[in-house]
Amino acid sequence: MPTQSIRRTWDYAQLAKETVKLRFSREGKAKHAAQCLVAQRLGKLRGLPQKMGQMIAFRSSDTDSNAFDSLYESSEPLPWSTMRSVLEAAWETDPESLFQQINPAGKAASLGQVHHATLSTGHEVAIKIQYPGIRQAVLADLHSLGWLAKPFGNLSQGFDLDGYRTTILQGLEEELDYKLEAKAQKAFAVGPGQNPWVIVPHVDEELSCENVLVSQWIDGETWQQVTATWPSDQRRELGRRLLVWFLESVFCFGQLHADLHPGNVRFQRTEDGPKIVLYDFGSVYRMDDSERLALLRLIRATRQQDESPLPLLTMLGFEPDLLQPMSARLPALCRVLLEPFCVDHPYDTRRWSLSERLNDVLGEDRMNFRIAGPPRLIYVLRAFQGIVNYLKGLDTKVLWGQAIERYLQEYQKELNALVLPKIAGEDFATIAQRLKVQVSRNGRLKANVTLAASAIDRLEQFLDEETLSRIQEEKIDLQQITADVRRRGYAPGSVFELSDPRREVKVWLE
Repeated sequence: MPTQSIRRTWDYAQLAKETVKLRFSREGKAKHAAQCLVAQRLGKLRGLPQKMGQMIAFRSSDTDSNAFDSLYESSEPLPWSTMRSVLEAAWETDPESLFQQINPAGKAASLGQVHHATLSTGHEVAIKIQYPGIRQAVLADLHSLGWLAKPFGNLSQGFDLDGYRTTILQGLEEELDYKLEAKAQKAFAVGPGQNPWVIVPHVDEELSCENVLVSQWIDGETWQQVTATWPSDQRRELGRRLLVWFLESVFCFGQLHADLHPGNVRFQRTEDGPKIVLYDFGSVYRMDDSERLALLRLIRATRQQDESPLPLLTMLGFEPDLLQPMSARLPALCRVLLEPFCVDHPYDTRRWSLSERLNDVLGEDRMNFRIAGPPRLIYVLRAFQGIVNYLKGLDTKVLWGQAIERYLQEYQKELNALVLPKIAGEDFATIAQRLKVQVSRNGRLKANVTLAASAIDRLEQFLDEETLSRIQEEKIDLQQITADVRRRGYAPGSVFELSDPRREVKVWLE
């Protein structure tokens, strides 16, 4: 075994050790120290481990993410002498002879690093240079994924690891070939990049090759600068534009930038409002028409609650034999998963509590649902999660329902003509439509409030102080009650009742 492979295997062993420590760390300082060690080792390994770290960072809470933030672009770059040799071999000439100036200080990423340069014409460009030996390292990473998955969440149990390895390998093969990335970047520029709010740098094809990508240098403010300095009206408009552009990418063009972490995005404030600068097109997911239409019809079915989600999930690639036993849970699951599209008011993603609610709805079926999903879906979920995380970070509410309505109208005929698999499943008739709160005093009705059924997840907001005080006195656990409602699939029925000689409170779903 080559010395480099032995060293990388040793680094993996140390990483696995630190992730175990992180998993069992509870106390604040110990947990943060473990996070810093994991981040340090992920950055040192570069490649696939660093990409995993970037996903961890962007999905973590504000208090947890600081330790991983360095993985976006602040990892230690390789020396210019090393990267210069790569350029010299690729171009077969002295790199400095082609430019007025090249900044030897590069910005490190997972598969390569970027150097700012100025062409002889005066145009500024970004030179992305692939790390020497990174291809072999990535292949080694994929072999290690099976046992490394255990400390990250026991992914080896039940998952189609071969399917995920194949999917990841195909994606990484594209990311490791900068000629393919240049092609994807050009295609994206005439697809979702046509949006006037989005900027895709122009590729210099003459200087780009398999391990070097040269494109227009376009800078902007970092995500950290946006959240720290942008006023609320600009953050709100940025949030709206991010969502509208994402839906346009999916349903108009079927192209998704699947690596939207903050290291690959910059933001500009212009007279025409906020704009989004995109980098790194090595991970662009392409959806076919049937996939897009099935997803859109699933959103419509959930929004209108008018057909079973099982055939639609099957058409998206889910394994029907695994979904069939949990068919009764699927309507409630879709109602939670697609909730922002189902309301006609600005939705606050910070209050979504998606993971907790989905776990309650699925119960013992949650692992089977994950296993049932097709490996390729990880790229769609990655892109979607990226948009959701930006909206959370902007602390802004957006009209998801209004944004999706355009596509429901535009593709109505195609949606109606979609031929679905003939699989029987529960429909949305089992889900309650309304939450009712009724208060009586001395036998006379004093309040009768009707809310959307989803309000059950924020029930304490709709109860008066006297009722909340009585709930505490009676030691009623509202969180447990809400979890039980989720477990029964938001089915109609009583939620709880309170009564004394003077006052009676009833809460139910119907």
